[in-house]
Amino acid sequence: MLFSRLSKNLRGAFNGCRWFLSVRDRNHHRFVFEHSYVSSTNSIQQVMTSSIFSKGLSTLHSSRYHIHHQSSSVVEDELDPFSLVADELSLVSNKLRAMVVAEVPKLASAAEYFFKMGVEGKRFRPTVLLLMSTALNLPIPNASPPIELDDTLATDLRSRQQCIAEITEMIHVASLLHDDVLDDADTRRGIGSLNVVMGNKLSVLAGDFLLSRACVALASLKNTEVVSLLAKVVEHLVTGETMQMTTTSDQRCSMDYYMQKTYYKTASLISNSCKAIAILAGQTGEVAMLAFDYGKNLGLAFQLIDDVLDFTGTSASLGKGSLSDIRHGIVTAPMLFAMEEFPQLRAIVEEGFENPQNIDLTLEYLGKSLGIQRTKELAVKHANLAAAAIDSLPQNDNEEVKKSRRALIDLTQRVITRTK
Repeated sequence: MLFSRLSKNLRGAFNGCRWFLSVRDRNHHRFVFEHSYVSSTNSIQQVMTSSIFSKGLSTLHSSRYHIHHQSSSVVEDELDPFSLVADELSLVSNKLRAMVVAEVPKLASAAEYFFKMGVEGKRFRPTVLLLMSTALNLPIPNASPPIELDDTLATDLRSRQQCIAEITEMIHVASLLHDDVLDDADTRRGIGSLNVVMGNKLSVLAGDFLLSRACVALASLKNTEVVSLLAKVVEHLVTGETMQMTTTSDQRCSMDYYMQKTYYKTASLISNSCKAIAILAGQTGEVAMLAFDYGKNLGLAFQLIDDVLDFTGTSASLGKGSLSDIRHGIVTAPMLFAMEEFPQLRAIVEEGFENPQNIDLTLEYLGKSLGIQRTKELAVKHANLAAAAIDSLPQNDNEEVKKSRRALIDLTQRVITRTK
């Protein structure tokens, strides 16, 4: 039944000829997009500004959502997903700072580097997981009749779900520390990367320390299925990074290979963490898979927009160097789409980007192509799939549950309209 609703949601997911809000009969909305490409006389400028797309997104993002309730139409202001869980996010942040304390001062300084006030980042993943916890606040299935949790059990469950948010953030930050060493990164979150400030060795050890603390927290949940899920995430992170480092020529230019690598490096963490939230809540396999699908597609959309921003953003707005992927020889979705239109670009990619002229040539081809545009469209497709997964969860009349589900859908919009 759940999957039939999901299938119905997806069939109409890509109709229309412009950005608009699709109003659902269950008070939900999602993005639908079909591009209208306008060529630019200056290809490089088109790549770096992407003005048509940005203006369209800004207009939509600032609009109000039209929520229909039976025969009456009500206009509801945009939800702020981060505000909904602000108090819990503070608790999670404080707990994280306490969890990364180490006996050795140097290690302590390194481990807490990205958990200090002001450099914590957007806390995107904990926000998603806390919202998902409320969105799945459903009667426990497989009971006749289904039972509601009493206050004590509900509080214990929420603490365990908060622990998933903490574990996920520690794994995420550990992966950033390791990535920055591998990429010789100079900046992260607008400040000097840890490998620059404290050296590669301490950065690697700090990442390992965070993973060890995440393992301890994970073991405390005493749920073997959840332990297995998040252990698999760590395996995926390593696999994805290795895939990026050891590609053959054909793999490097393959969209399927790129998407698999992107799932491992970015989407696996949030998708399996969302699924863990559902498992801890005792939900059915179908509900757990809908939570997984939301996280997977949200993660893929997030990375695809990241790939676009690497070409169109600025170093100041992103907190890292723009064009960092191409300078490291990493081929991303915009370039892969551009290669489909201009096969001669592949020879430049295979030659490498140590020669600045190759970067300029690549940007020129990218500017003439639909690479940026098609990457945005693919991101929107995955954002729609994420929203459809939330829309297919079992109906619930609880206002907090409904609000959290709307916030999760709002996050799919924020992911594809972000500029940093």
